[in-house]
Amino acid sequence: MKKILIVLHVITIQLAAQTIVPTTPTQFGKRQMGGTGNGNAAVNASVPAAESKARVVSYFAVEAPRQWKSTDGKSLLGSLIAFEDSVVTVTGANAGAAAAAAQTTAAPKPPEKFTLIREGKIRLLVNQKPFEILLDRLSEDDRLHVTEIDKAIRKK
Repeated sequence: MKKILIVLHVITIQLAAQTIVPTTPTQFGKRQMGGTGNGNAAVNASVPAAESKARVVSYFAVEAPRQWKSTDGKSLLGSLIAFEDSVVTVTGANAGAAAAAAQTTAAPKPPEKFTLIREGKIRLLVNQKPFEILLDRLSEDDRLHVTEIDKAIRKK
């Protein structure tokens, strides 16, 4: 048993001591460590860090989320939102600062009048993503609901 361990130890030492030579030794050059050498390795401290931007999109919901039914019987949970959006771009020194500035951005001012129906479509906010849906795809009750809200908004 001792002999086997000694042989394995010798083989391991020989394998570890082998020098690996690249197949194309001229391809690999030497680099100098530190600030000396050619000027390519030096960092120019006068270059400012790139600013990061965050984009904040606000949707104007007309009512609380509700179940919407399509003509084929499928249902969807979403909020009726206006076609108008508010987009604000916030800049920061880095990505974290831009995200923090986006969180503290003041709420946008809603428009005077909302557009609920455009070209026979409405917009629903589902899982924080806007989707355009044809009015013809909604059930009769949901179409009536949307048209009543649209009439009330237009009267204002």
